Amino acid sequence: MFKRFTLWFITFGLSFLLAGLFGSQGKAFFAIYLGTSTIFVLSVLAAISTAGAASGLSFITDKLATMGVVELIKGIAVILLATWGATKLFGIDFFVSYQIMTFGQCLCGSSNKDD
Repeated sequence: MFKRFTLWFITFGLSFLLAGLFGSQGKAFFAIYLGTSTIFVLSVLAAISTAGAASGLSFITDKLATMGVVELIKGIAVILLATWGATKLFGIDFFVSYQIMTFGQCLCGSSNKDD
């Protein structure tokens, strides 16, 4: 949980530095948070597929990579849908709502200890 908070606050701080590049702090946070998490997951999945091809078990690792991409898409879809719902329910900006939702994800993570 500490790692999630640390990464969230780093992204939050970085979004203030890059706000001029993206137009606003909220848009910068959205782009950085969504972009880095997507790139990280896809690079891990590509490494799994490459390792599977090198070991001759590509049919298993390709299946794992496909499942990972599906989980990534479902996770992104759920958070974006929840964010959109919050903007309609409470009448707040989408990007502010996205920051609140991602901060809430840091609080409501898995029950496994990752510290």
